[in-house]
Amino acid sequence: MNHPLSFDVIQDAISDAESVSASEAHGLLAGMLCMDLGIECRQWLASFYSNDAPAPDAISLSQLNQLFDQTRRQFVDFDFSFEPLLPNDDETLDSRVLALGEWCHGFLQGIGYRGANSDWPGESAEILADFLEIVRLDSSASGEDDEEAYSELAEYIRVGVQVIQREFQTAAPRQLH
Repeated sequence: MNHPLSFDVIQDAISDAESVSASEAHGLLAGMLCMDLGIECRQWLASFYSNDAPAPDAISLSQLNQLFDQTRRQFVDFDFSFEPLLPNDDETLDSRVLALGEWCHGFLQGIGYRGANSDWPGESAEILADFLEIVRLDSSASGEDDEEAYSELAEYIRVGVQVIQREFQTAAPRQLH
């Protein structure tokens, strides 16, 4: 079994895709997988690698494929092992809060959320509205209370994504074979 890739490894792997951070790219992937577990890695990569950007090198592409496979496996297995890709705790709180907002922004893009709550199943509408508020957070934070609030938000995102995934799967029309 492959070990989860770190934020820094993925940040380096997508460095040529200048318009997206590792957190935002992973949020985008999670959102896309919530909507359709059948997406392919190339579809995810095409969503943030423009035609003008150089293609990732072989090592970076392998790492991005590994992240894609690991994330999809977490969604398919639904074993509560899902974790949003965020910087390590040794990074500044400001950079971690910024990454949290970027992750939520990517997730909202991945599912196509535009702020309208009427068509989202169950608790999804409320969770997605909360994610939108997290995108708007001020990243200038410091202190023990802010550190605790960050940890609580990161956990809320982790659990919220799994609730959304479950609700989307339940609400999806069943296909007869």
